[in-house]
Amino acid sequence: MKCPHCGAWNAAYLPKCTRCAAPLENNTQKQLSWEESMHKKKPSLQIVQFDEDDQSPVVPPSDPNEAFDPDALAPDSLTDEMEALRQRRQEGSRRIEQMKHQAARVRHSIQEAQIMRPVPEAGDPPGAYDGDSVVIRRRQTRRQAEYAADLSQTGASPDEPTQGYDDYGYFADPSERPLTYVDDEEDAPIYYDGYTPEGSEQDAATDDEYMPRRIQTRAAREDALESFHAGRRKKNRIARFLITFVLVIACFALVGVGGIFAARQFVLNQGMQLRENNETRVEVIETTVDGLPAHTMTIYGQENATIYLREMQSSYVIADGKVEVTVPDYMWYDTESSTYATPVETDTMDVSVTPFIRYSQEGDQYQLDPIEFTIDVPLSPIHLLNPTTARAEVGVSIYEVRINVPLGSTVVIDGTNVSTLIRDTGNVSKNVQVLPVGDNTISISVKSKYCRENKMEVTLYREPQEIPLELDATVLVEWNYEPITEEKYASATDEERALMQRPSISGTTLPGAQISVEFPHYNLEHDMTTGRFSFIPLFSSLGNNDVVIRASYEDKKDSVITHTVYYMPNADIYTRRAWDLESQYTDLINYISIRKGTIYTGTGTIERIISTAPQMAIMNIGDSTFEKLVLLENSSKTTWEVGQKYRIYGDVYGLYDAMPRLTVRYTYLAE
Repeated sequence: MKCPHCGAWNAAYLPKCTRCAAPLENNTQKQLSWEESMHKKKPSLQIVQFDEDDQSPVVPPSDPNEAFDPDALAPDSLTDEMEALRQRRQEGSRRIEQMKHQAARVRHSIQEAQIMRPVPEAGDPPGAYDGDSVVIRRRQTRRQAEYAADLSQTGASPDEPTQGYDDYGYFADPSERPLTYVDDEEDAPIYYDGYTPEGSEQDAATDDEYMPRRIQTRAAREDALESFHAGRRKKNRIARFLITFVLVIACFALVGVGGIFAARQFVLNQGMQLRENNETRVEVIETTVDGLPAHTMTIYGQENATIYLREMQSSYVIADGKVEVTVPDYMWYDTESSTYATPVETDTMDVSVTPFIRYSQEGDQYQLDPIEFTIDVPLSPIHLLNPTTARAEVGVSIYEVRINVPLGSTVVIDGTNVSTLIRDTGNVSKNVQVLPVGDNTISISVKSKYCRENKMEVTLYREPQEIPLELDATVLVEWNYEPITEEKYASATDEERALMQRPSISGTTLPGAQISVEFPHYNLEHDMTTGRFSFIPLFSSLGNNDVVIRASYEDKKDSVITHTVYYMPNADIYTRRAWDLESQYTDLINYISIRKGTIYTGTGTIERIISTAPQMAIMNIGDSTFEKLVLLENSSKTTWEVGQKYRIYGDVYGLYDAMPRLTVRYTYLAE
């Protein structure tokens, strides 16, 4: 049926609309009997009292004929009613659970409870036990009589009510005396009547508060019987107090001893425990630093802890769970590069680093296991150039010992430090005196950077002489002035000769011996009385010039000295005599035999390095269309590099593999 107010469709038998509760006037469905009885039932009486001071607003009664409007209902009131209904449902569920739990506890208590019979007394008649009720009633009657007798003896007023307290509680008429005892007395008999509090009292008391004490063991029953009399109870109290006191003292002593032991163990193991819990896994790997061997130590540990390395005297803070320390190997043995290095003379060195860890600024520092590894210790390189072997036979009194070492090395030859004389090529030399006594030992010491010191000895053998012949220690070994030939010197005037730079060689021989010089020279002077002699050599060949000096004496074997002088004019003199190598390249190859010693100059790029000691390289002085290769030996102070362009000055040495070979004396960087 359609509602005339809201238009909702309802069943035909419904008296009101299910949406708006408006009455359905055209409903012809007959009401059921239970509906008629409900309509005929009279409402119950309800009395409402109002306070005179109540200022609540008066809500007028609704008109019964007014149609029901669901939109007029307040949403807040509906929400409050629904919340109240939900709380009531939760409270009901909680109370039901509480009642179930209380019932289970009571059931469990009844099952375990034991009703103990009263403690036997001296006045009880011997024989069989008559039951709890009979024994208790008998005791109450006897104690009532004793109480009345006490009152008559003390003169108490008969008008006073005959009631009092016995040892176990209040009693009056024995027939009305409840079977209860005072629970405050420690040795009172215990009786449990199965009392359980009402539901309203369940929240107010616990089992210990409303459940009587129960004796459930044989030992407890025996203690109750023994402590019945007052004297015995007093003794038992004192004994129990003493036993309890002794047990408490013993417990405190045990706790103290255990605490001391635990504290001692904690102090002893604190450091080890921290180590086990927070660190320390260590890894050591080989690596390189600037091309030199090195080792990386990685220490894993607790975040923000401080690692101190004793040997290195340095500290590090752990970040991201680890510390990485890379140390070049030379820092352990090179005393010039490191303050904590230790000098060694072996090929290897065992390194041991002792780390310490600290977990806070104020905390203690703990030593970790040492970090150990082995490193290789390189030896300072020495390349012999003159002589080429560690033992050589010589016939000169002054010998040039020449070696090649790394740049920056410390070199000591025959006791003299010649480190400042090292050239760019690494060559360094020193003139040493060789006596005609057989073996002459020359010591050499080289200490290169990042290497250990290398020591070696060179033996120069000079045959013993029958006629002593020696050159002065200051005799020249190099000459770099303009060359002087015999013809030039002979044709020169006295003024021109005075301006010439003339070298001089001097020495000593046996007085009376004859001196001869097998080399172009001038002005030989010899004192037969003292044996002193001197002369001026005339150099015309570039490079090494061997000056042979011979001493002769009657009936003695001649003594011969070969003295080598390196002749190289200075750059100003040398470069002025140079030919152009590029334009004369083909002519030089064709007439190489007659061009030896001729000075040439050229500009080109180093194609490749053939050797390093001495340095030899191939240079291309041509262009991109026509290649012109020259083999060069470096005797200048500049070290060549592949791909670099240089301008060189050198003299012809010969031909090598269809290429002219030159000995370069001066090198300049080309733009």
